[in-house]
Amino acid sequence: MMPILVLLPLWAIMYLGAFGEKPVDEAALDPIARGKIVYEQKAGCGSCHGAGGGGGVGPKLSAGEVSLTFLTAEEQIAFVKAGSSPVKGQPYGDPGRPGGQRIAKSGGMPSFASQLTDEEIADVVAYEREGF
Repeated sequence: MMPILVLLPLWAIMYLGAFGEKPVDEAALDPIARGKIVYEQKAGCGSCHGAGGGGGVGPKLSAGEVSLTFLTAEEQIAFVKAGSSPVKGQPYGDPGRPGGQRIAKSGGMPSFASQLTDEEIADVVAYEREGF
């Protein structure tokens, strides 16, 4: 009986530990999955663009909207790196966009060039273009 009582606390710790969150190996994920993690957890994009990219303070990104504004991922990456301050009050994106170009009304989107790596920005852009 005594050995069981001694091992019971150790068993309880191991048992409860089995239900905790497992760390995610981000390097093993595809770019869209990594981009989702950065979008939701590191960059906080959802606070302006909505958790599912449906818009809010910032424009809608889901349902192909971002691809209408930026024809290429490279154009979008450059915008994310620079933020909207450089184009505040001006049109940006594809001039042939249905409904016309977007206007950077507030210039409130920050530059992410110093906050995220180039790979993280590319991953977020991949998620915004293909993951919603």
